[in-house]
Amino acid sequence: MDQTERRAEDRRHDHEMAGTVSEALAFQRAFGDDAAQRFLKMRGIEGEVAQQALLDNYDRRQANRRAIARAAI
Repeated sequence: MDQTERRAEDRRHDHEMAGTVSEALAFQRAFGDDAAQRFLKMRGIEGEVAQQALLDNYDRRQANRRAIARAAI
């Protein structure tokens, strides 16, 4: 397996993971943290990794929204 093939496989996995985390974030907004963490656990993402995925994505999205709002002023 060469470097290009390995990167393609990593991207596909990351894309799938990003979709799973996006779904979990929707669960988090609708039903709370526990529901989002249970959703991730059912998908094989548990513990500290699941908590960090939810927190990091939330913080990053909030920072992006604040930056866009500042730029609009």
